Amino acid sequence: MGCAKLRLLLLASALASTAACTTGGEGPGWWPAASELTPMERPRPALAMRVALSLPVESGDGTVARDRLIADEPAVPDIAGRWTGVWSGLGVMTRRVSTAQAEFTQAGRWGWGTIVLSDTLAADVPAVVTYRGVLGVPVVFDVFPARIVMKHEAGANYLTAVFRIDGDRMLGALRGHDTLIVLSRER
Repeated sequence: MGCAKLRLLLLASALASTAACTTGGEGPGWWPAASELTPMERPRPALAMRVALSLPVESGDGTVARDRLIADEPAVPDIAGRWTGVWSGLGVMTRRVSTAQAEFTQAGRWGWGTIVLSDTLAADVPAVVTYRGVLGVPVVFDVFPARIVMKHEAGANYLTAVFRIDGDRMLGALRGHDTLIVLSRER
């Protein structure tokens, strides 16, 4: 008996929600007459607009002018290889300075690699840096003409670092921590 009442209640609520969502001009029969109500317009979703862009075409064979498309993009620095240097950050009582190493592989604007910061046990660094130790923190990065943004491979919540590159030197900081990293390319 209780199951039948539950089914009847579910059916009534489904009908009421369907009636409330009607978009036609007339409502259900149990609503007041249309003359008593002022019609309310419902917001309609914006229509998608498509824009066709034409690519520059060389005269003659009709191929895309690749040299004109690529020339507009600024060159990104190549950071692939091994890097060594130092890191500096807050320790238990004083500022700490210790060695840092990194190795990166780059494919165009993106890449991956590892960063190792030594002696981080009592330092203000992300926990993943201390946990990974000499194995290094696996990172992925995005190279821009003026800066490099690195994140832990599992997400930016674990580690995010921003570097500025100047030839064979990189200067960076860990976001959310008072940590400075200076790296030089190994030759």
